[in-house]
Amino acid sequence: MAKDKTIFEKGPSAGEMRAKNSEEFGTNFGGPVRYHIDGKIFIFSCARRTKMVNQTLFPSTELLGCLNGERYVLATTVPDPVPQASPDLERGGKRIDYEDGWRAAIGLLHPEHPLGGNGDWFTGADQATMSEGVNLLAQGLWPSRTNPPTEQDIRRAESLRDKRYRRLTDLAFRAAARGSKYLADFLREHEDVADAMDALGLTADWHRGNRKVLATCPNCGDSVAQGLAFHKSSVTDKLCVIDALRAYQAKAITKEEMEELLTAPVV
Repeated sequence: MAKDKTIFEKGPSAGEMRAKNSEEFGTNFGGPVRYHIDGKIFIFSCARRTKMVNQTLFPSTELLGCLNGERYVLATTVPDPVPQASPDLERGGKRIDYEDGWRAAIGLLHPEHPLGGNGDWFTGADQATMSEGVNLLAQGLWPSRTNPPTEQDIRRAESLRDKRYRRLTDLAFRAAARGSKYLADFLREHEDVADAMDALGLTADWHRGNRKVLATCPNCGDSVAQGLAFHKSSVTDKLCVIDALRAYQAKAITKEEMEELLTAPVV
């Protein structure tokens, strides 16, 4: 009895298959994970204190603060993507998984961010502003894809920080009105009340402002007191407006000048 002979025909080469089915050979797997080479997310801070964070992805991480009167500092950087060692249940040992750097950076600063780490970091960033060590976005830290950061993001962070500072000092004065024990407990729980008092230029019998907090003017580069709406520039010897609305309210500029400054594009 004759044996059956199976005839194998030569199939298409790998190059031919790749040319005909290019979408099957791509490295873009979709979803939120992006595999960059040496990618970085920059974390900046305009807070007056260095913060410590201890999370799964970021154990014992120090976030540098503005300790010498700077307007902002580079607090740290986050790799993109963020490598994470995980148990390999199939083969045993450990395997390396990757987390999206932008999402991880927002999670580092605000684990309960309403957007879950997607989109604009500023949206909902002022939630739970009195929470210590949880919402660092509200305390003046923020993520950026660029170094240096944009002027818009710097002003957003300063606005969130100062908004929290105003709430913080208001609560401190309320505690002081109730009695020294309430005030002492509040100051113990919120160590940056002194920073807030100095930044806002406030004094009280329980706090004497002894530090002049300086910031860099975003327009002319002069060192000016934190929170000024305008000042006399050493560069042009003319009025330098930082906050047009407040400068108008203080009658330092006209309504027309305010409207012109507010509609001018941010450089």
